Amino acid sequence: MASRRPLWNRVESRLMAMLDAIPNLTLAQLNEASFAWVEHEYQVSPHRELNGATPMQRFIASPSVLRECPDSETLRRHFRIEVTRKQRQSDGTVSLDGRRFEIPQAFGHLRELTLRYARWDRNQADIVDSRSGVIQATIYPLDKTRHGDGRRRQIIQPTPDTLLKSAQSAATPSDPQAPLMRHLLAQFAATGLPPAYLELDDASPAQETHP
Repeated sequence: MASRRPLWNRVESRLMAMLDAIPNLTLAQLNEASFAWVEHEYQVSPHRELNGATPMQRFIASPSVLRECPDSETLRRHFRIEVTRKQRQSDGTVSLDGRRFEIPQAFGHLRELTLRYARWDRNQADIVDSRSGVIQATIYPLDKTRHGDGRRRQIIQPTPDTLLKSAQSAATPSDPQAPLMRHLLAQFAATGLPPAYLELDDASPAQETHP
């Protein structure tokens, strides 16, 4: 507690003192002023608790304990639930929260499937190995327009060789980016519009814009 007191003393005596004269201070103004004050005064001022060094000097001289931030797709895949669903053999689909997803033909022989998906984003889900947790394939919602035209693709009974090749190709894709994501990025690029967010070093996908 004692080490935190000098920080709040500086906040009250320096930062807040400079903002007292601003009528109807908004959150945006407070955020902007706080960032400028921390970066250009607090971080470069000598601190008695740091033996006269500045916080910036101590940070640079100390061993780094930073961890690289995962990309948005990796984070999205971690915040999901895992469920088991029975495959409907008549059309090769499963239901997730009232929405039907198409199952690739390579998995048509399986009665039950282990799936991972996010309840707030039902645009895709993953078939995973229930024992190892390895993602085997990504599935997408059923296209009702194509499904309702009465035409059905020919169902070819898989052989052990085709199942093995399909599993290997799904486990080690040549392009880790999902086909739907590539399609969405191409659509956004075709508009010619700039992204509606401030770009960082690790840019987020275009669909994750925040107004």
